[in-house]
Amino acid sequence: MVSLGRGLGDDGRSLISLDPDDLRAAATATTGLDDFGDDWWEEPFRRLCTSLETEARLHLPGRLRTRGEIQLILQNRLRMVDLWAREPAVLREPVHAPIVVTGLGRSGTTLLHELLACDPDNRPPLLWELLFSVPYEDASGDLCDDEIRLMDEMVPAFTAMHENGGRLPTECIFSFAHQFSSDMYTGLYNVADYTMWRSGVDQAPIYDWHKRQLQTLQWVTERPTTRWVVKAPSHLSALPLVFSTYPDARVVITHRDPLRVIGSLTDLMATLHYMHSDHVDHSVLVQFMAMGFEMQMDHVTAERDAGDIPNDQIADVVYRDLVADPVGVVEGLYDGWGLPISPEFRSALEAYLAARHTARRSGHDYSFADTGLDLATHRALVAPYQERFGVPSEVS
Repeated sequence: MVSLGRGLGDDGRSLISLDPDDLRAAATATTGLDDFGDDWWEEPFRRLCTSLETEARLHLPGRLRTRGEIQLILQNRLRMVDLWAREPAVLREPVHAPIVVTGLGRSGTTLLHELLACDPDNRPPLLWELLFSVPYEDASGDLCDDEIRLMDEMVPAFTAMHENGGRLPTECIFSFAHQFSSDMYTGLYNVADYTMWRSGVDQAPIYDWHKRQLQTLQWVTERPTTRWVVKAPSHLSALPLVFSTYPDARVVITHRDPLRVIGSLTDLMATLHYMHSDHVDHSVLVQFMAMGFEMQMDHVTAERDAGDIPNDQIADVVYRDLVADPVGVVEGLYDGWGLPISPEFRSALEAYLAARHTARRSGHDYSFADTGLDLATHRALVAPYQERFGVPSEVS
């Protein structure tokens, strides 16, 4: 990893403002727009800014990145709100039966999302589309790719953990970020107070924004969209909101041994935090991840068993099966949905898998032992979830 340094005694606070009013004013000055739309986003935005100043312990490059990341979201928000005011037809765009992929992070959600994106009838949101939704002269994906290259140079290990790029299918957290209530911010920065506050707040407005952004992308690209295929582990904690926003949604939940996932996701999160701060407490992240996973698995199991959500619209995929036979898993999903697999789709699946195998990097090495957690204690806590969904243990 390259040394990030500091450069200034105050880590750039005197030069790089993260004051919420300054950030708003800068976005307005850049775009010439001042209507940010609904007011709901203001409280999470201000709480995030407070946590960034009081908890995140940003170094100078991290502070620069953070201001840039927030400006990107604010400016895109302004442009979308402006478009909706000028073109009310945007928000009348129908969003039919989206496929929603979710599950624990590192449980195969990205692989399944990209497999489903091979179907010409499925449209995944690309990273650049969620960050530069309203076209202007540079909206081509190039700026996003430049950002990823910079990330690679700062922390080369990141690309072995998670492939990313401006023109690749991406997660819904980048859409939720426009309401400033998103796991994106928890992943990038140490903002525990902000994260705890979010857990007790009704998240319905972020799903309203999510639908509006899909409608916007349909409208601005003038591209026929049979159905969207979207993904984010975040959806797992908000399945009732998924179905209230998209009543005809087809949801796929991937399942994997949570104890195998903890080590990988903690390393990923620590790497992202390191891009913004020299102060990363790996042990605290491990405890946070373990507690969150165990509570989440209990919640999902209870929610499914209680019949609070339409189980007939949910398909379950075990990670082991997905890796062993990805095409077979996709065929099973399509059969359950009553959808055909066209020759074009099958050909694209085969090409994707061949390219993925050839281009695969050395991989991300991690171990449960590195977490310092007691295996017997935590295995007992996730055992009911594993039994309910037939998830084999990968750590023993």
